[in-house]
Amino acid sequence: MREAPSTVSLVGTLEPLRRSRVGSEVGGLIVEMPVRQGDPVAAGQPLCRLNPDIVSLRLKEGAARLAALTAVHQELLAGTREEELRRLNALLLEAEARVARWKFEKDRVEKLYSGSEAGSVREVYDAAAEHDMALQRRNAAAAAHDEAVKGPRAETIARAAQDVAEQRAVVDRLQRELEKMTIKAPFAGTIVARRVEVGEWLSEGGQVVEVVDLESVLVRVDAPESAVGQVRVGDASTVFVDALKRGFDGKVRHVIPQVNEQARTFPVEIEVPNGEGALAAGMFARVTMLCGAPKQVVCVPKDAVLMRDGVNYVALVAPGEQGALMGIPLAVTTGASVEDRIAITSDNLAAGTKVIVRGNERVFMPMPVEVVDANGTPVKVEFPAAPGRPASTDASRPGEPAKGAGP
Repeated sequence: MREAPSTVSLVGTLEPLRRSRVGSEVGGLIVEMPVRQGDPVAAGQPLCRLNPDIVSLRLKEGAARLAALTAVHQELLAGTREEELRRLNALLLEAEARVARWKFEKDRVEKLYSGSEAGSVREVYDAAAEHDMALQRRNAAAAAHDEAVKGPRAETIARAAQDVAEQRAVVDRLQRELEKMTIKAPFAGTIVARRVEVGEWLSEGGQVVEVVDLESVLVRVDAPESAVGQVRVGDASTVFVDALKRGFDGKVRHVIPQVNEQARTFPVEIEVPNGEGALAAGMFARVTMLCGAPKQVVCVPKDAVLMRDGVNYVALVAPGEQGALMGIPLAVTTGASVEDRIAITSDNLAAGTKVIVRGNERVFMPMPVEVVDANGTPVKVEFPAAPGRPASTDASRPGEPAKGAGP
């Protein structure tokens, strides 16, 4: 008898650690599908390629327009050229000369007309009008010159900058769209489904392949409601896969606190490393996980337990007829490991029962056995005495085997 943690045995199904139905962010014609079902893929490996011709042309068009808008913005930032300033200054000087000329002419005509009445009213009017027009031309030339000196308005430069930013965003979007024409694996894994083929039109958001990550697997089981407060993340668990006829060590990864009202169970996921790649999604598994406080249970050496067709067996040694020894296979339910031993949670094996730890794989049914030492010399086996009887190895049933030890 040993103190061992309480356990519960459950059945579940293996699921991949991650599963992704990879879709496309853009639409297009499929021109290449380099992967098929069963192929391993690395993170970032191309899975599907779409025809990039139209997007490439649109990207070139957008890049050209961006260059043109950038040039306009740079021109505004640079201000007026020196040559333009000289030209406008010359026009301003010309306009001022015209003003001076027509002012002189106006004054002359007005003086003639007021003094000797040699001039006419029309001459006075025409000179005054020409002088006024010369003033307006001078003002226009001065305004153009001042505007050129000050350069473009801040609002004009800001608008040009926004035009550049808008077009740059268009180019970035087209560049990203072009990159998305190659659909890549989101993580390392294995292709389990291929949804499209070369020549098909893939719509935006359409599924391409299904990828699973089997570096580790999750075994999902439904634990009894009574254990909801006793299962902890990180608890060690044993997972036996019938298809492989072997067990694996795992740990509780997720405890989902949502009880099924009909079954009164709650989901628990146990993570099992899959470095060998032997485990596959969908396999049936039997899980033994910790559940509750430790208690005294019968424990046997780990070498005493055999697995056959998903059932654990222990081979007992019991007295037979005329002093012979009998090997008897007994189906048991195992629990937690306790150092080099394993707990037997079924009630059909009593403490003190003799069990075989070497050669037990040859005991398939009740059969005579012989116990020998390392040199092959027979060894006498003593059995505990039953009440009122002496200890013996003969067939007089001095000590009965554990309950349920018969064939």
